[in-house]
Amino acid sequence: MALTRAYEEHEVSAEIKRAYAEARIAFDLPFVPTLFKVSAGLPEYLRVMWRDLEPVAASKEFRAASEALEEYLRSLAIRGGWRLRGQEEALAALKFSVSDTETMALVVTTFARALPRMALFARLMQRGYSGGQRGRVSGSRQASAQSRLMTLHIPNERDAALRCWLIYSDIKRTTGAKNVLSAFRVLSPYPSYLASVWLETKRLLSDSAFQRARDEAGKRVLGLLNGLPVRDHRALARGLAPADWREIEETVDGFARLLPQFALSTVVWQRSFPLTGGKFAAA
Repeated sequence: MALTRAYEEHEVSAEIKRAYAEARIAFDLPFVPTLFKVSAGLPEYLRVMWRDLEPVAASKEFRAASEALEEYLRSLAIRGGWRLRGQEEALAALKFSVSDTETMALVVTTFARALPRMALFARLMQRGYSGGQRGRVSGSRQASAQSRLMTLHIPNERDAALRCWLIYSDIKRTTGAKNVLSAFRVLSPYPSYLASVWLETKRLLSDSAFQRARDEAGKRVLGLLNGLPVRDHRALARGLAPADWREIEETVDGFARLLPQFALSTVVWQRSFPLTGGKFAAA
């Protein structure tokens, strides 16, 4: 089983490390998405998949589709009126200053932007092992300074302390996920806040109205894939065994299933922050 954990930069070859850097720039993110770090368990697959999909991920069309999905998720969150309770209390208990809270709000905003991109990209990866699809993209847009100049430190799942590990276990048990997403792992230096966010997210995931919105978000993801080209990755990576492809399908299918709900719950989390110095207001 090669795709069982996320591989950090110091664990991969120079070629895969370059792919990590290219992914940051293409998705305009200050970190490498978990889906990429897990896919590095099969380097040949990651090389072939990324060689095909990098121009798509960096294209204006993909960026437009991602932004449309972000706006749709925001409209669903506003329509549902959801917020995570107790955010102020949890941060106050950690003695977060106003500037600390602003920093946390920026971190959450980063994930509210990242997860819609990865929800779309996971579906493109699915198309890759399902025969591909026709489409066309134009040139890429220059990445912002966030991906080039900033790095968001996200501890590895294996480095978690006992309390975080217990929360991670509950996340996996509740959602069926095999890997804990970066949006949760980034909170591991603050286990009590991680617990607060996860318990509120868990409550949200069980809400029937949220589940309907989650399903709507999943359908919107599929609709936004139209026109984005994907080649047949099975034909491009003939060296992979059938067992490898089964593992790839299982892993990517899991991400594709979970990312829409986490993208939506992260928008709800973003809306849960109080006004901080007049700079951040919940939509």
